[in-house]
Amino acid sequence: MTDLDTQQQVYVVGGQHLQNSLLAEFLNKQGLPATALRRVEEISADQVRSLEQTLVLGDFNTIDINTLISHLMEIDQEVVGDLLIGIFNVDDEDSLSRLAGLPMVNGGFLHDCPQDHLLKGVRAMMENELWLPRKVLQQYLMKSRGFNKTFARSEVTLTDREVEVLKVLATGAKNSDIARSLSLSPHTIKTHIYNIFKKINASNRLQAVNWAQENL
Repeated sequence: MTDLDTQQQVYVVGGQHLQNSLLAEFLNKQGLPATALRRVEEISADQVRSLEQTLVLGDFNTIDINTLISHLMEIDQEVVGDLLIGIFNVDDEDSLSRLAGLPMVNGGFLHDCPQDHLLKGVRAMMENELWLPRKVLQQYLMKSRGFNKTFARSEVTLTDREVEVLKVLATGAKNSDIARSLSLSPHTIKTHIYNIFKKINASNRLQAVNWAQENL
């Protein structure tokens, strides 16, 4: 895999600034542009507006995850590129399983995760893949199956365009890929995805993909 270009950025956010600075330095050495920040409020829409892909790695032990998500969801509505969340330093698999269903969270890492495993996961998330331990993902998929059964296709009114977007999204495509495929702007694709998520009551791509597989 080639190094990420300047259109992609990783922010490592949390109170353990020395540790996070070392993590950011490690990612930079691996070709992943990264910056350590103490607070998620230091990230603004202006900072990520020109980026194609932004991944925010939040320290589970030193920041409030709900505050992190709320702030980034507000920013996400103002930018064109993909804005993703990963959580690291998670205490146990049960905590990681609960995080898996939160909006914009694409993956997470336990506190004892080796550096090479974290690097592989960061790269995967920057490709819009989910990155969770297999056991956690299995537990979450079982819960998601129950979610899908409660939302039949007949209960949801999607436009023809939203169905097109959802079908391409279900292949694992990034927003930019969906835009190229359907000859639409990335901003329009993001708007369609927000509307789709609201209609099917999905909080992340995994739930949307599961719903599409069951109902389209």
